[in-house]
Amino acid sequence: MKLIYAFLRSFFISPELLVSVFGFALFEMRPHWFAFLSERIGSQLELLKYVGLLPAGLFAFDANIGRNVLLPNADKGTILQSWPLYGELKCSVGVGVLYGFIFAVAGIATLLFDWKNPAACQSALLVTSLAGALIASATLFYANVKMEEMFRQFGSKQSP
Repeated sequence: MKLIYAFLRSFFISPELLVSVFGFALFEMRPHWFAFLSERIGSQLELLKYVGLLPAGLFAFDANIGRNVLLPNADKGTILQSWPLYGELKCSVGVGVLYGFIFAVAGIATLLFDWKNPAACQSALLVTSLAGALIASATLFYANVKMEEMFRQFGSKQSP
């Protein structure tokens, strides 16, 4: 039950959800912005191929970084796995990777739209998937950096 609560807390209190809600709210309040952007993107379909696949590439990065956060190379004695809050850390990393997957699917879905007939929802989904994927990757990267810092500090205190 504790891990379910940790998962739900990580899912609903996250910058990735904030980006998703903000993207939807902006789409609802200012659809003409996204319609204008869709018209511009529709005229450059070659660019769309690369931009739409960027969240998928970031998802691969997220999965690798998530593994590094949960199983750091510096943790030879499995100190992190015996930490009492490791389950919550695992839930948080899992949520970050899950969001990365959701944004990757959304980015790939934008490739299936008919961009020759632009609509506001097309670019709204593309922009939200890009921003969300970047936020998810940045969050996991920051966690990886902090984990490395902690193990370096811990290792330097243990040295004679």
